[in-house]
Amino acid sequence: MADKMASKDNFANKFYGKVVESAANTLTFAEIKTNVSIFEKAAWVLHRLEFYLSPTDLAKLLGGGDSLKMAFTMTDKITSLGLDSAGVIDMLELQHHNLTSVGFSDIQFPVIRDFTGLPGGGIIIAPRPLFVAAQGVSLATAITIEVRGYFTMMALSADQYLDLVDFYRIVS
Repeated sequence: MADKMASKDNFANKFYGKVVESAANTLTFAEIKTNVSIFEKAAWVLHRLEFYLSPTDLAKLLGGGDSLKMAFTMTDKITSLGLDSAGVIDMLELQHHNLTSVGFSDIQFPVIRDFTGLPGGGIIIAPRPLFVAAQGVSLATAITIEVRGYFTMMALSADQYLDLVDFYRIVS
């Protein structure tokens, strides 16, 4: 499909999303405002995602069973975050690990997910709806996740656009 699309953009665009868990250890979604109408017949080629987590939220990982998940999804109808869900475009999970006695951590933020090495230079997605998701496991309080993404917009024919929308509707 990508070889038949006409480029609408020559430069990368960016978007931003933020989600705050509604309560500790609760899967929570927040829609990313894309300002794209469904009538535009457009797709995004997603090149890069940057996930942000504050040091305060990272410090909530205290024990062996503690973890937090952050994801970029195309639906808010899923009940768990996992790569086995077709609605999850990308996801990462951080788990508790022992820090050294000087408090050194090897996790650097943002955590960058680069898709430019994939065929077509990224992942083709429908630009609407898109969500950022967060879920803590065994944490004392709610977490906040932020995501910034970079994409280029592609123009689609009516048939290509319907194929893309049907795919996302089927898997969500």
